[in-house]
Amino acid sequence: MQRSFWRSRFKRLNTGGEDVEPTRSPMIHQPRTLNELSLLFQRIEKPLLWAGGTYLMSKSEYYPSPSNRQIIDLAEIEELKRINRTDRYIDIGSMVNASSLLSAGKLILPSILKSALGSIIGHITRRQITIGGSVCEPESRVAFSTALSVLDAQAEIRQWEEGRFTATWIPVNRLYDKDGSLLLRNTAFVLTKIRLGLEWGDFQRFVLIDNPIRKPDTAILVAFQATRNQTALTKVRFSASFPKKAFYISPELENQLSLLSFPVHPDRVNSISYEMVHDLTNRHESITEFQAERTRRVFESFLHELNIQTLS
Repeated sequence: MQRSFWRSRFKRLNTGGEDVEPTRSPMIHQPRTLNELSLLFQRIEKPLLWAGGTYLMSKSEYYPSPSNRQIIDLAEIEELKRINRTDRYIDIGSMVNASSLLSAGKLILPSILKSALGSIIGHITRRQITIGGSVCEPESRVAFSTALSVLDAQAEIRQWEEGRFTATWIPVNRLYDKDGSLLLRNTAFVLTKIRLGLEWGDFQRFVLIDNPIRKPDTAILVAFQATRNQTALTKVRFSASFPKKAFYISPELENQLSLLSFPVHPDRVNSISYEMVHDLTNRHESITEFQAERTRRVFESFLHELNIQTLS
């Protein structure tokens, strides 16, 4: 159930005449069931949960860590690696990685989620990134979260309260504050699965510009979906993410788009796009003008495309 990788802190290393105390690796636990995970939560105060490790290993202060927080590796819990489909929804275990989901879900996933999965560059990275780890990254929203937020996806959250897990379903787009930070980041919890309904819009788009890790000041991630009903739109959802800066959703904008009759005059398309940017920058002052303009043009392109499809 557990492995220990302790390094002695009593043996001193000599580097250039200066004593340096080696970092002691933390204890790593590997539960095989959710029941074993519950037992570990009873014993360990503030454990560090390890999913794919792509976020944690990118942070120099996380691992190895002088604080020596004990790690719980979730990789051996089979229940978290399952994909199940019913007549009404798809459940995706939190430890399903991007590569597995992309290959297993070709016939059952909405196109917007497949586009988000495809935006992850590199086979090695795709095999490491898990859907739960990405959704629960504490600081920033990237491909998974942006796409899931317009799909009305639900996350099963098991919070540790009074010595036991209490399960609840929370919409993915309500897991974050306006800056994109995880609201539960200081709470003891485990995300066990993501649930997607099977009624998706017939117009879905996901756009990623620039690498969100290497170029956070210019990168944008935009997701949009709607159902076309002759000249009108229903079930409109729009989301934009700006790494470590902002997570933007606007029910007011979505309602406004639902009232439009297509085709929309190009001048009106232009004015709506600037209204969106005005709202975006008022809510999120940290976004650069360059990012705002990029978002406006992507959003505007969606409306022009809807115009073309209405006329064809």
